[in-house]
Amino acid sequence: MERFQARAEDGTVRTIIAWQTFARTGGLSGSHILKGQHRFSLLNGKGVAQLEGGGFQVIESGEVLHRIAV
Repeated sequence: MERFQARAEDGTVRTIIAWQTFARTGGLSGSHILKGQHRFSLLNGKGVAQLEGGGFQVIESGEVLHRIAV
């Protein structure tokens, strides 16, 4: 799990939480853990999608956020 700050176009700073999901498969040769997808949300639980250009968008409001370099 990772936490980072992102700034909206109006200057508001929001905290985004990122985590990765994993899936386990089983078979005769044993189980394997497969890498999953990254998931993002705000601290209040609202979903966030990662945009192609590296930005983020709050799914519910459409607000675009840009990660703040540390």
